[in-house]
Amino acid sequence: EEKYHTLVTPASFNTPMGVTKVIRSKLEPGHRIFVAEMGARHVGDIKEMCRLVHPEIGILVSVGPQHLDTFKTLERAIQTKYELIDALPADGQAFFAHDEDICRGLYEKTGKEKMIAGLDPGFDDVWAENIAYSPEGSAFDLCTKDKKIRCRSQLLGELNIRNILLCAAVALKLGLTQEQIARGIEKIRPVEHRL
Repeated sequence: EEKYHTLVTPASFNTPMGVTKVIRSKLEPGHRIFVAEMGARHVGDIKEMCRLVHPEIGILVSVGPQHLDTFKTLERAIQTKYELIDALPADGQAFFAHDEDICRGLYEKTGKEKMIAGLDPGFDDVWAENIAYSPEGSAFDLCTKDKKIRCRSQLLGELNIRNILLCAAVALKLGLTQEQIARGIEKIRPVEHRL
């Protein structure tokens, strides 16, 4: 939002019905960026939403055992999450959280244009250094190979910083400056009833 007119799916509107409702009631011709959260409980859920949204950018935040009750195996969860990357066009861009596990493996197998964000300056395209926590939130240096800038957020915890880094990687790819990104990070507010 520091550079583009943006629409983000609200709350947990991360199902085909929720995303459809946002597209029909909120998406306007003036929007330049549409961020659609895609939740999944079954194989094919993300593929279905990709047919609806036609993503050009895909962000893989995490893959884990959260939904084993519906996926039954971790392999099926991985397959479903990767449906997003498979749906990207040839010139699409994939972004991965560096989790030292599944997401990193998926990053390494991806042949499309890609970036990875995390806490490893030796591997990541975007990373954080000098992380500090206080009652006011978190502070860290947002780093790329070219530049470093101090950022502050009301959000607490390493997980939130990792998610912010992923968003910063996308913003950099979309042409925002690190100063614009730092201003945007400072405006992030906690989601009600969540960390």
